[in-house]
Amino acid sequence: MHWYRRSLYAKIALIIVGTLLLSILTLIIMMRGVTHNLIENQLNVRGFEVGNYIAVLSTNDILQENHYAILERINKTKDKNKDVRYILIANYMGQVIADTFIDGLPEGLPATVAVENMETYIVNKFNSNEGVIYEIVVPIENGNVGFVRVGMSSGGMQQILNHTLTEFSLMAIILCTIAVILASWQMSVIIRPIQKLSQAAEEIKNSNYSVQTLCKSADEIGRLSQTFNEMAASLKQKEDENNELLKALQVKEYNRTILISKLFTAQEDERKRISRELHDGAGQSITSLLAYLKILSTEVKGDRQHSLINSARDVIVSVLGELRQMAVDLRPPALDDLGLVAAIEKYLHTLSVYHIKIVLNADEQQLKLPDSIVLALYRILQEAITNIIRHAGATEVEVSLVSESEYVKLIIADNGCGFSDKSLENARRQNRLGLYGIQERVEILNGNLAIQSTVGTGTKIMITIPTR
Repeated sequence: MHWYRRSLYAKIALIIVGTLLLSILTLIIMMRGVTHNLIENQLNVRGFEVGNYIAVLSTNDILQENHYAILERINKTKDKNKDVRYILIANYMGQVIADTFIDGLPEGLPATVAVENMETYIVNKFNSNEGVIYEIVVPIENGNVGFVRVGMSSGGMQQILNHTLTEFSLMAIILCTIAVILASWQMSVIIRPIQKLSQAAEEIKNSNYSVQTLCKSADEIGRLSQTFNEMAASLKQKEDENNELLKALQVKEYNRTILISKLFTAQEDERKRISRELHDGAGQSITSLLAYLKILSTEVKGDRQHSLINSARDVIVSVLGELRQMAVDLRPPALDDLGLVAAIEKYLHTLSVYHIKIVLNADEQQLKLPDSIVLALYRILQEAITNIIRHAGATEVEVSLVSESEYVKLIIADNGCGFSDKSLENARRQNRLGLYGIQERVEILNGNLAIQSTVGTGTKIMITIPTR
């Protein structure tokens, strides 16, 4: 898991543990260095003390060449001091005259050492299989008689150092564990209010503005909790206000929908009334007029009068046809008598004069719809076809009417010039509201309108209306 995805508790815990471990490691390194220097100094001092002791007691024996006494003294001294690896006695020329080695000097240990300008003692370092050997060279009578070379081994002191460091490390780990436990407890106390704030923020993200956090402390977290509660209360108030506004808007939208529905209903009723009056009133009157003209044509004798009456009769027949077509357009009788598909077929047949190939895909047996939906689909089709004839320049139109168990779908596709969103906005500004009229009818019936149009390719209008 990435660092930024970890919890705040885990981040702080890792920082504390890492800091403690780094501090302990630093202390161990520093302690090891300081202790190493201390051990080295102690070995040098111990070596000088042993060498000085041997030098004081061996002056006469060296001058008298009493090698046995010298050898016995250095062996006893070596046996009494475990950190003394060897002792050598050299004459004033640096040649070894006595040593504690049984088989002679070991390989790598010089037989003579440089002792120029020696004041008190000098220290030489040698690496061996036992570790570092510190050789302390102490002059006898300022080097006039000889020198004592004492080899001090750091092995024992190193064991003590390692043991001490091990104990220190264990103690540090125990203290670190205790510190981590205490810090974890303190962190849980500090972070708990932050976790509550995080949970409350999650609730607010889910639109639960009534959430509140309880933190009575006067520190930054307490002030943050108080500010958070005030923010949540403000959001709750705004939500209530927005809900009131939304309710008012829903009421207005509902009233608007009812009003538009009534307007459409009143419009259809008026269309139906005018259609009936044109058919039953003016149509019957014109039909009666044609009957009178026929009677009159039988009464006149002259050819001119007879021709004038026939011409007038033709004009009246044409007017009667246009009047009947107008009545049909206002309210197709087939819509009430034969159903939606038959009415659409008759309407599309009247469009043959525009030389547009129109294909209808519909199944009359599946279409059992309420009158409001039937009328809306017919008017939507009329508006869409009118727009295609006026603006699309299409040569082919495909109309599909599909009825399912819970919805009816009307699809009108053409191969015309299509339009862009900008063109649609310009049409709205110019009050060319054909598509918007379609949208109003669809929304009143809780339907859905989708338009797909590509410039130069064509347009597809898809209307889906629930039947329940």
